[in-house]
Amino acid sequence: MAPPTWTSSTATTTRSRSNMIKNVLLLAGMWGMGLGAAFVQLPATQNLLIDAGYASISTAPLGIIMLGSAPCAVVIPKIISKFGEKKTFIAGSFFGITGAIMQMIGPLTTTIGLAAANDVTPQVVLVVIGALPQAFMYASTNNLRFSVSQFSTPEFLPKATALVLLGGVLSALLGPLLSAVTRSMIPGALYAGNFLQIALMYVVFATLAFFADFKQPIADSDDVRIVVDDLSLVERQEITAAGEGTRIDGNATTERTLWEIIKGTDLPLLTTFQCLSYNIMAMYMGQLKLPMAASGYSVDSYTYALTAHMIGMFLPGLFSGQVINRFGTWSTTAVGFLLFPVGGSMFLINDSLAMFVLGITIVGIGWNFSFVGPSAEVSKICSRAEQSKVVGFNDGIMLLTVGIFFMTASKIYIAVGSWNVFNYILIGFSVFSALLSLLRCLCKWRASDGDDNSFSGDSLAQSLLTAGSICTL
Repeated sequence: MAPPTWTSSTATTTRSRSNMIKNVLLLAGMWGMGLGAAFVQLPATQNLLIDAGYASISTAPLGIIMLGSAPCAVVIPKIISKFGEKKTFIAGSFFGITGAIMQMIGPLTTTIGLAAANDVTPQVVLVVIGALPQAFMYASTNNLRFSVSQFSTPEFLPKATALVLLGGVLSALLGPLLSAVTRSMIPGALYAGNFLQIALMYVVFATLAFFADFKQPIADSDDVRIVVDDLSLVERQEITAAGEGTRIDGNATTERTLWEIIKGTDLPLLTTFQCLSYNIMAMYMGQLKLPMAASGYSVDSYTYALTAHMIGMFLPGLFSGQVINRFGTWSTTAVGFLLFPVGGSMFLINDSLAMFVLGITIVGIGWNFSFVGPSAEVSKICSRAEQSKVVGFNDGIMLLTVGIFFMTASKIYIAVGSWNVFNYILIGFSVFSALLSLLRCLCKWRASDGDDNSFSGDSLAQSLLTAGSICTL
């Protein structure tokens, strides 16, 4: 057999720019449906369990989804490498629909006579158990952050990732905002309409996946050549330096083990910062219902606050990619973490609805800036052949931590006994995370001998300037 050769075939030569944009938009729609379903899940299950007298486990269903999605996140990249994204994502939709229908039957048990009118046990059990099949769907949705890399050049990847996350704006409109309408859509079965809405969102997710031009699974490919499009940004740069058609010997041509990737790249740091970003945001979002209820605000008020939070999370996708390209991943990440305490401080001013909405919106913006950059960088440090192990490691750890905190968040909040104290704890973690990001900026700046243009502008001076500008707004 002839030795593997390098070719200059890339996504931009095999697909038109319009086709690339089409697929990025389809993934954005899928992200919107998948995440939107989770954001309907939160208020629906939380309100149902609180009404049933189970406030201490009100975040348990979403916690089960996230906790269950951790092992799924490890398995899904391997399934994708064998069967491809299209089949995997459609299968995920099937699991999600199954779980949502189980949850929908819960509120219907008293309506159709399966349980006594005052017996809430069956619906509580079905709502909690029905969350588990949706774990595969949630993990599939999170994988979209990395699937977008096959439709994008390395230079455009931060923007493409941000555009996919921008699809979350759609989920804000079709998620919690629409849930206020579907909540009582089925007579005599409050919240059953929410779960039907979730099932329909999964159907749309599968439809969009069907029309996306995902690549052929690696396991089905008979082509032994390594093409430029399958390589990381660093490997592409090495090929460019050596000249087209040149075969590069060494680690760039061989698939690395996960341990080699962990030791030789920023993967542990990237995963850590995604965990911190997601968990800080989720702790604020998941517990907001309790202080708002204690302040006398209705379910609808909480829904509007959650919608504003989602818009804050995803609308910055219009420009966060450009910000990352301009100032660098680590400095932008630091700014995002600094926005968390800015949002948290709004809750300390007073308990008016305006402060609740403003605070949780700023928290959402902080998540976008602190999360998009590290997510995009993960796709840059590995080849397509290595992606299954890297994504499995990254999302497996991230979703495991999010699941644990969501499962225990209500109990932690009740144990703390004070929204302000709970808020101070999260502000402390946010400041600590921002300092870690700035420290990473400093290390990279020193490694580049103070060159302000190195590492995509990730210099200490630019980090402090950017953070200072945001904090003085």
